[in-house]
This record gives sequence, structure tokens and C-alpha cells, in this order.
Amino acid sequence: MNSIRNRMPLCSKQVFTGRRFNSNSNDLTKDENKILYEKLVNQNYNSEKHTEASSFAKWVTPHYKFGPSRIMNYDWSMKSIYSWYKSKRIEFHKYNQRYVPERVKSLGSDIAASHFIVYRGGAIRFRGQNNFIKWTNKKEEYHVNLPQIYDPNYFVEAIDASDLKLYYQGIENFKNLFKLKWLNLRNNPVLDNWCLDYIGHAIPNLEYLDISNCPQVTAAGIAGLQKLTQLKILVVNSNNIEIQMACFALEDIIPGLFILIQDNKDVELQTKRENLNVNEV
Repeated sequence: MNSIRNRMPLCSKQVFTGRRFNSNSNDLTKDENKILYEKLVNQNYNSEKHTEASSFAKWVTPHYKFGPSRIMNYDWSMKSIYSWYKSKRIEFHKYNQRYVPERVKSLGSDIAASHFIVYRGGAIRFRGQNNFIKWTNKKEEYHVNLPQIYDPNYFVEAIDASDLKLYYQGIENFKNLFKLKWLNLRNNPVLDNWCLDYIGHAIPNLEYLDISNCPQVTAAGIAGLQKLTQLKILVVNSNNIEIQMACFALEDIIPGLFILIQDNKDVELQTKRENLNVNEV
């Protein structure tokens, strides 16, 4: 067979029939391998080029026979652009509030959490101190009154995160705060049941919790707080009967718990909540 093939003229359009050949076959001569290799290379090159061109045509041309283009499927209205921008901002805030292990390794859990809260406009109080630390003078650095290095004598005892938009990623910064007893999360529009479930097992010694005006919280989130066996005061603001029933059930589960269910128009309960002394908790 090889002797017959050697007598056949070699050309670029030669067709070998009867079996399959590849460029590594030992049955082919060096010239035949060269011709077959060049033919396969040319075919692959043309095929990839055509594929790339046709893909770009399908992506750009709206009337292409294989369907509408991707770019024409986008909604370029102002409403769509605003929705896209809003979603990107949420992604940024979640990423920005993430738990950073390197920061905790260098500062410790308590000092790292204090930097996280104070920088975002909240306030913290260390154990043994009477006043909250808050970034009020924007001309100065936020960490003027905060320790810059790890100090085992600093323990966060109270956190005022009211009016802050903390996502689940931000609540994760409260892990390992074993001395934290007072936590205010009032007016948080994104606080949900997952956040309360995390608080339930991450802050076991919590005694005071304010989750009023948090519209994402439901009765299931209230029920998840049963892990806080040391909780003494819980402030809730809701007219939902299911949430109120969950609060009554939680009072039966946790001994010594007092739940302040605040109505939106109840000025007396509002005054009573504001007069709660954080130093007594």
C-alpha cells in the first residue's frame, strides 16, 4: 500500500480514502504529513475566523438570522439604568461591609468592630467607660479616640448602630464580641431575619436589643432570638399581629425578658424607650 501511495502525485487537494489518517501516523511519508498538516491548519484557521465573525454579527446585528443581538436586548431607559446603578451600589456596600480577617488579626475582634462602627457613623462604648465614642468632628480622623493597636484591656460593651444601613455582611463584624451587652439597630431598612439569626448565636451575652423600625424583620426573625438567653429588654416597633404574638411567645421562652412593643403613634412608649438607661443593662 505504501508503495502504491508513493507513486501517486502529491497535491494540496489529494484525498485519501478507505481509512482515517492523522498527522502522527507512521504510515504516511514526510511529504504527506506536511500536506495533511497544512490542510488541517488552514481549515481550523478559517473555521475559527468564521466563528468569531459570526458571533460578533449575532451580538451586534439585530436582524441576524440566528436571533436578536445581545446589545439590542438591553433596556437603555433611565429606569433600567437607575435600577442597574442601584444594584451595583448594593453590591459595593455589601463588599465594603465584609468581615476582614486581616483587620481582626491585627486589632482584635473588639477594636476592629469599634473601627467598623465609628467609621460608618455609629457609636461604641468600651467596658469601664461612661461615654460613647463617635466620629463627630469630620476634620479629624475617625480613629482619634480609638486604639490603633491590639490591647487586651479593651472590650466593646455597647454599640449604637441606629440609622445605619448594615447588611448581613456588616453584622458579621460583631462575631466574637463576648462582652457586648447593649445593641441598638433601630431604623435599619435592610435588617432581616438572617441578621437576627446571626445575632442570636454570635452575641450570646446580649442583654438589650433595639430593632424598632426595621421593616424587613418578621415573626420568624423574632422567634430566632430565643438563643439570646441573657436578653432582658427587646424593643420592637410593629403593628403586625404575628410579630406581636411572636414577642409574647419569646417572653415565655426567655425568663426575665421584657419586650417593649412600640406603636408608631404611641408617644408614651417612645418616651419610655428613650429614658431607658444604657448603664443599667
